[in-house]
Amino acid sequence: MLKVKNEIGLVDQARAKLLELIARVPFISVSGQVVESASGAAGGWRPDLSVSIDAGGASWQLVCDVKRDAQPRHVRGAALVLKDYVERAGSVAGNGQRYPILIAPFISAASAGICNELGVGYVDLAGNCRLAFDGVYIEKSTVENPFRSRRVQRSMFSPKSARLLRVLLAEPFRTWRVTELSERCQVSLGQVSNLRQRLLDEEWAVADRTGMHLSKPRELLEAWSSVYRLDLAHSEAAYTLLHGESLEKALRALLAEADRGKHAVLASYSAGQWIAPFARTASAYFYADENGETIIREHLHLEPAGKGANVSIMRPKDEGVFLDRIEAASGIWCTSPIQTYLDLAAGGLRGVEAAEHLFNERIARTWKLTK
Repeated sequence: MLKVKNEIGLVDQARAKLLELIARVPFISVSGQVVESASGAAGGWRPDLSVSIDAGGASWQLVCDVKRDAQPRHVRGAALVLKDYVERAGSVAGNGQRYPILIAPFISAASAGICNELGVGYVDLAGNCRLAFDGVYIEKSTVENPFRSRRVQRSMFSPKSARLLRVLLAEPFRTWRVTELSERCQVSLGQVSNLRQRLLDEEWAVADRTGMHLSKPRELLEAWSSVYRLDLAHSEAAYTLLHGESLEKALRALLAEADRGKHAVLASYSAGQWIAPFARTASAYFYADENGETIIREHLHLEPAGKGANVSIMRPKDEGVFLDRIEAASGIWCTSPIQTYLDLAAGGLRGVEAAEHLFNERIARTWKLTK
């Protein structure tokens, strides 16, 4: 993970990155550079960095605001201030026109989109950039954020956060209060508040006096899916001779004994087959706790997987996957559509296709009906 220096050092890094970038353009030459303070200026807000350039005979001043945090929520406000400053200042005597640029350690695709929307250029220390003015056009993008803490990534989509995210994504346009989510998902008020702030910072949610609801559920789901990994305490592969109607009868019986899915549910491809049929699979997939594992073994008469496994039992570290289970058909208890989507999308090309089918046939339709 790359490191970002202190605030003064960050401005120095930003200046070096900007100069390195424009040096690659043969018809641009730097005619001057000034570092200014963005706070305490007599005339109000001022840029952190201004660079005067000559671009193909035209004079421009690159007006830069350097930010340590470029989350979408913060970027919008910063970009508006920067744009307003440039518009009010107009052309600079002897220095031509001004072009606003936001610089940060990392600028995500969402934050970049906001800059594009507002007509503000951007540069980050990871290599992302977009400068578009006069005859100049420079653009580059990268997916990875080399400055992001792994701990922060984990906390955003941790098991406890996952409980909240599944509920929010099930009804994205419903307004929730912090206390409601805490009780519904059996997590602390602090955990709800922390996730709420992260969602607002990423502009995946909006809030007012009545509560919070998601504003970009598909973006949130895709961001989660991109980092999702199975977090299991134990897994078991086994074999059953049951198939067809006898297997389905056994499934209903074991799920009933598992307290209507409280201790065992169909998962992954098996859940997808009942929620939004796509392609049949000869294997059965389950999430189960210890009690559920015993129930599955007894009802399916499981044998060691030497003959070729056709039953997969996964014991999750967090039992939140059982809290939002659904009854896809009479007596058939499955993981929620959101959890099923995540598990399918993590299952290779065939799984991705099944996940997309599930999204289109079930999740997107549900969102449309509840919007």
